[in-house]
Amino acid sequence: MSSHWCVIVNPASGGGRAKRMSVRVVDRLRAQGEAVDILLTQARGDGARLARTALDQGAKQIAICGGDGTIHEVVNALVGAEAVVGLVPCGRGNDLARALGVPNDVNGIVETLVNGAERLIDLGRIGEQYFCTVASLGLDTVVAKTVYENRVPFTGQLAYTLAVLKCLGPFQCPSVTLKGDFGTFEGRIFVAATGNTAFYGSGIQVVPSAVADSGYLELCLVSETSKWTVLGLFAKAFSGRHVESDLVRVEKTRTLSIVSNEPLWIFADGEPVCQTPAVLEVVPKSLRVKVPVM
Repeated sequence: MSSHWCVIVNPASGGGRAKRMSVRVVDRLRAQGEAVDILLTQARGDGARLARTALDQGAKQIAICGGDGTIHEVVNALVGAEAVVGLVPCGRGNDLARALGVPNDVNGIVETLVNGAERLIDLGRIGEQYFCTVASLGLDTVVAKTVYENRVPFTGQLAYTLAVLKCLGPFQCPSVTLKGDFGTFEGRIFVAATGNTAFYGSGIQVVPSAVADSGYLELCLVSETSKWTVLGLFAKAFSGRHVESDLVRVEKTRTLSIVSNEPLWIFADGEPVCQTPAVLEVVPKSLRVKVPVM
């Protein structure tokens, strides 16, 4: 039985890879009898606008062809709507797809869209904005901003690694107060990464135990320490082994209040969301996503 997909494509995502991938995925969907509409973004913010247009026209299945930033835009227009999301990972990071086991090859993507299972996942929320993967504060925000502004070459993990090396030297640990289900933390931090899923930065397992439908966010907290120590922890974070260190604290929480001595940017899904003070919270089972049948 055929169905109808609306595919929102960010043609600039992945250095143009999304545009090329979308053609192959759409052709394969149509070859399998699926009806497909294609909407192309042209500027930041278009993902949400196009998603609202698709919903107004009755779309029930919306595939997102791009990276985590494009997903972030589209998802913020879909929360509360009765639509299922499909992922066509083609961006710099693809961390939501990685966390949900969505493949990145055409055959696997199309199989998931057509025959995959629907999974209800949690989202994080900061004010009026929702996020799918990780909200970052501290060094990782400075790194995310550097990558977001294309101030380092390359993409994926290499871009994030270069950004860490570039930003670590001049970075000064901010003083913050964090309050959650775990109690209160006050002090200077290198990193406070709050994950709905395990990954950010193209596969860095900053909170390896985070699961997208657990009903909790997970906080990875690294207090002020030497920069050489942080560099060692970063190297271990690719495999998630940094959490074995006594210098790393991981906490589950349903809400997280953040106050700082000066306004600090929070990035989520690799996108700038707001400045502190802020409150983060989990919104359980708020997005329906197509995932591979296990």
